[in-house]
Amino acid sequence: MNRITLKILSITKFRNCNSVDFLFHNDINVLTGLNGAGKTSVLDTIYYITNGRSYFSNLDKFLYKDDGDYFRISGKLVFEENQFDIEVTSSFKKGKKIFLDEKQMKSISSFYGKFPSFMIAPKDIQILVESSIERRKLMDKTLSQVDRSYLRHLLDYNKALKQRNAALKTFQKTGRSDIILLNAINEKMSIPAQYIFDQRQIFVEKISPIFNRYYSELSDDREKLTISYKSRLFDHTFIELQDSSLQKDLILAKTSEGIHRDDAILRINDFEMKKYASQGQLKSAIISLKLAQIEWVKSMTGKIPILLLDDIFDKLDNERVKNLIDICVNRLDAQVFISDTDAGRVDEILKKLNKDYNHYYIKDGNLEA
Repeated sequence: MNRITLKILSITKFRNCNSVDFLFHNDINVLTGLNGAGKTSVLDTIYYITNGRSYFSNLDKFLYKDDGDYFRISGKLVFEENQFDIEVTSSFKKGKKIFLDEKQMKSISSFYGKFPSFMIAPKDIQILVESSIERRKLMDKTLSQVDRSYLRHLLDYNKALKQRNAALKTFQKTGRSDIILLNAINEKMSIPAQYIFDQRQIFVEKISPIFNRYYSELSDDREKLTISYKSRLFDHTFIELQDSSLQKDLILAKTSEGIHRDDAILRINDFEMKKYASQGQLKSAIISLKLAQIEWVKSMTGKIPILLLDDIFDKLDNERVKNLIDICVNRLDAQVFISDTDAGRVDEILKKLNKDYNHYYIKDGNLEA
């Protein structure tokens, strides 16, 4: 296994960080400070520089500091004993550019998956309780990290889906339908749809027992947790689904059937988690799901991702925090970045684990001496 390690990070005008530089520990890095001090901003730059996008915002304009019009992030990563220089620049006028060893990447998709990192943050509970969109995102992001074909099929499917929906809206406006055109688009969507369905099914089957194992280790509860994949493609071909939903689609002017409607159902003792789980169970469950996600990527790629833990220790007792850090460092062998408002809590736990680490105090987006 080859670990991905971030050695150096420089941040300019990103969120509430003005200009700050870090030299990181190979194993554990702790960032503490008050709420709003800039801890999450630092973790988000690490996610950005390894994934090509922010974890918290789809639009770069919301990441520019103080309503500015640009940011710059640069860093040095080590993987397989080789050092890589990465630079990301984003400006309102010139857009985003990603450079790997001074060579500009053609697209985010060509960069995504080279240096995987994973964030665990309070907002992740939405994955468990919100709409199926969040759970599809988790499946798609994870599979795209390890399988270039999956990413290509996903992009192809989404492009064709937009074409189909645009055609349906045109039909509704004009009152004229072109079934030959729809059939051609259906054929174009069917191959990527089947590939995506197959890979999601395999992924969910593999990750479900890992998810349950981590939950048992992190929680005092003895419930059994499972994940199952919900898709109409289990019983019908993609073309059959489009044919049967044609009249409905023409009325609604959108595509009502397909893998863009699938879901991953999470259950606790056979009850759907988003309906019956307590807040404590949800918190342990989302951490367990993310750890399972990381372990799966590690097993599939041979790469050990960077792990970012953003203010997730609130309402977790010290024993669970200790177990979580132990799993991240000793079992997953990842370079770990931890943000917390309580400086003493993490220090105490890491000393009990007899771990070396760097501790950074963040205030107003800057490093405190």
